[in-house]
Amino acid sequence: MSEFLVNLLGERLVNSEKAEVDVHALGSKLSLIGLYFGCSLNGPCKQFNASLCEFYSKFKHSSEHKDKMEIVFVSSDQDQKHWQDFLQEMQWPALPFKDRHKKVSNSNHKELIVSDYWK
Repeated sequence: MSEFLVNLLGERLVNSEKAEVDVHALGSKLSLIGLYFGCSLNGPCKQFNASLCEFYSKFKHSSEHKDKMEIVFVSSDQDQKHWQDFLQEMQWPALPFKDRHKKVSNSNHKELIVSDYWK
């Protein structure tokens, strides 16, 4: 999965502390990755984020498969401050703000499976 993720996301992500996350290392242990496309100024995204944070915390603290799944945030924010503030709420890595344009090409990837939470 490592090469697929590098092609999809690039070599580096960032976490809420602004530390770099190596995509090769991350991808070598994962079986499942969730791409979270969202925007801090969108009400439904903020609601979903709260639920996702709760799920993620429970999963990472109790599942025997906790190291097999990761979420990556792909922002639609136009302002870096909004992106940073929203990222502070998350426990998972994100595409760097400067690379958020990649979401356009990534959203057309045929290997991606998208679930519409709000249907």
